[in-house]
Amino acid sequence: MVRRQLFIALLIGFTVHSKVIIWDLGDTLFGTSYFTFARKIGLRHFLSYMLLDWRNPNVKPIVFDVLEKMNPSEEYPKEIATDNEGNPLPVIMNHWLAGIISGEMVIQSIREYFTHLDAQKYFASKRQRRLVLKTIEQMFSPSTLVAATYPIIEGIELLHDCYHARNADGALKNSLFVLSNWDDISFKLLKKRYADIFDAYFENHHIVISGAIGLIKPKKEAFAYVLKTYHLDPKECIFIDDQYDNILAAQEVGITSLLMCKGNYTTLRNILIKLEVL
Repeated sequence: MVRRQLFIALLIGFTVHSKVIIWDLGDTLFGTSYFTFARKIGLRHFLSYMLLDWRNPNVKPIVFDVLEKMNPSEEYPKEIATDNEGNPLPVIMNHWLAGIISGEMVIQSIREYFTHLDAQKYFASKRQRRLVLKTIEQMFSPSTLVAATYPIIEGIELLHDCYHARNADGALKNSLFVLSNWDDISFKLLKKRYADIFDAYFENHHIVISGAIGLIKPKKEAFAYVLKTYHLDPKECIFIDDQYDNILAAQEVGITSLLMCKGNYTTLRNILIKLEVL
């Protein structure tokens, strides 16, 4: 956390007269309701596992272990997506985010793989098995992903102000883009649900999703794709994201990057004012 705070603070010293702001979505403009996820999985499964097995109901480590075992890699690629805590996502999740495999295919594969795990007596109990399976099914369900996603008020307010910022002559200062890791099916549902946000602030062709282009952040190629496709000068761009590795990748292609630290929108706003974007 200290490294992240120092990193974003150092960027205040840059002088960038940017006309292009590239936004991440998750934990920047949109948050995740874990209660909604739990409700979709079934609260009774968490309660029975916790009360009857006397175990921590947080099965995320087991879920990630199962997903990695199902589709192991000899070594983790250097440029791999991470979760909101900075932990590498299992390889199969990277393939899903890149559009290589659909969520439906992942769910079908995992159901088949559970018979292999059963033969190995992998799970501590039937309750643990049921909870892990249902968690994975909901993780790759487009409808659940969208239901659990909500706009972050402070983020949308900052987006609004960036969109409406004007130069002295009255012309709009900024052009807004999206570059985010999402599977294509889920994102189409999200865009439809929050059309009032996406249609208000982003031109349709200015939204770039990993599942649509086959490239995930923090691959430098994802940033290069945006620059090349829209003929953007990296020196005129600012990238805003909550993942440290994504920030580093954007900087490597010459884009000034700002790290969103745990909802610190006040700090981010002050930096954008310093950079004369607002």
